[in-house]
Amino acid sequence: MKNKAIFYLLVTCIIFLSACANNSGVFRIGDNQYQVSTRATWELGGRAGANRMALEEATKQCTSLNKALKVINSVEHYGHFEGGTVTLTFSCEEIKE
Repeated sequence: MKNKAIFYLLVTCIIFLSACANNSGVFRIGDNQYQVSTRATWELGGRAGANRMALEEATKQCTSLNKALKVINSVEHYGHFEGGTVTLTFSCEEIKE
């Protein structure tokens, strides 16, 4: 009985931990160049979810500067246990009217 309780507790912890997503936050890497890295497990969309989160963070950064997002580079990876990861490099450009 005690072993079953420990087993179920362990499984519950693994499920909660696997539903994680995170991002590095936006950081400056050069003159008007920024980068953000995100990770999403398969429950949160994997690579597509990580890509969405990265684009949202980048758009938020550029919007705060009253500028438009320009993606310079995007590197995506997927691993069965870690989910999808995206490293997005971008700049914030003047809005042309």
